[in-house]
Amino acid sequence: MKEGYLQLKISELNDKCTKIDQMISMEKSKIELLEEKVGGLKELIKKLKDLEEFKEHILKQIQVDNQKIIEDEIKSVSKKIEKNIDLLLKDKTKELDKILDYMRNREKTINQQNEMILQNNNKLNYLLKHNNFLMMKLVNKGILSDREVNELDIRSQKNNNKF
Repeated sequence: MKEGYLQLKISELNDKCTKIDQMISMEKSKIELLEEKVGGLKELIKKLKDLEEFKEHILKQIQVDNQKIIEDEIKSVSKKIEKNIDLLLKDKTKELDKILDYMRNREKTINQQNEMILQNNNKLNYLLKHNNFLMMKLVNKGILSDREVNELDIRSQKNNNKF
């Protein structure tokens, strides 16, 4: 009986070993399938990494190109602004030169008029003094009286107020 019992146990153990062998072979085949998939995935992963590196390279190149374009545009706009400012300054300078010439001519004319007024004032003062001396001489010679001289002064003042 012991023998039968041992044989039963041995056969059970053999069955279990067979099942374990089957399970091991099944797991091996699964592992092989996974290795095949992973091998294919490794290639795909490598392609994805290459694609990512290419994308980063393109982005860097685009950034460099954009920076260059921006700098060129800034230079272009700066030159245009500088030209516009130069033109504006030249135009304003010409206007100021014209105004300055006009002011100089005006100052010259005013100075000439002042000089003429001074000369006329001097002549007028001379004529007034001369007139007074003539009146005094006429009064001294008895040709005119003081009253007549006063009348002439009053008439002159009235006529002077009309102007």
